[in-house]
Amino acid sequence: MHDHPDKRHAGHHGGAEPAFHPSPALVRNRYFYSMLLEAQDMLSEQAFHLGNARRHSAEMHGHGTLCGLRVDDGGGHEAVVLRPGVAADCLGREIRVERDVRIDLHEAAAHAVRLREQRLGREEEDHPSPRRGLECAGLEPVELYLSLRYQEALERPVQAFASPDAACTPACEASRVRHGFHVEVSAHPPSTGRHKRASLVDELFQCERERLSTLLCDWITDDRWASGAAVCAGEHGCVGLARVRLVPGGQVIAIDNCAFRPLVLPTGLLAELLHYAVYQVRRGR
Repeated sequence: MHDHPDKRHAGHHGGAEPAFHPSPALVRNRYFYSMLLEAQDMLSEQAFHLGNARRHSAEMHGHGTLCGLRVDDGGGHEAVVLRPGVAADCLGREIRVERDVRIDLHEAAAHAVRLREQRLGREEEDHPSPRRGLECAGLEPVELYLSLRYQEALERPVQAFASPDAACTPACEASRVRHGFHVEVSAHPPSTGRHKRASLVDELFQCERERLSTLLCDWITDDRWASGAAVCAGEHGCVGLARVRLVPGGQVIAIDNCAFRPLVLPTGLLAELLHYAVYQVRRGR
């Protein structure tokens, strides 16, 4: 007879057992011989492992571009090209671009011009100027912001047996979920917010050596970590790529791939940076 998994390594001697605090999200299936299975069991199995992998990615590594995903000039009017690469959003969902994606910026540029006309039109009556006239005519360049957003699509519908959820009527159900993405183009930068990590470097430089352990402990145990991913997903849920400056109806002038793009540094690169830092410290002694 096997011990119950919750009691096998309790490590408690005497008195009442410590109170068990169940996790509302972490529940895994426990299969046994002759167990009847249904679709919900398989969905729970997928959700458990997929959730673990995504939480690990988001909480251990952060979100942003992992590799590639450079935005280049598309070689035509109002167009750019997104190169292949991989990113992870703030919920740990992998976004994989496997081939060049050409992005038409015409509609977004026209929308940016309309927004600028609305903004400048109210000022023109009180403060007329030749430059505002050019801007209202759509001759001045506009700035657009490209972001990557995770997306799923249902595929391969098959005949499903009648179920209570379908009022006992035979129907088709999708048998596959395709992972993918779409590119968002906006006249405004995404509201990515300022993450806690952004201020850590400044605090480290100002911290005395004796207080370093305390600083890191306070920084890690801050309760804002627990809700960071949920807030991020609620505000935008996308990964910033590039800021593009172009003339409406004309050529792309400049592409800034680093303006608001979050990065996830690979472990190998971090190891090399640490090795370089140690080398510089030893060299300075």
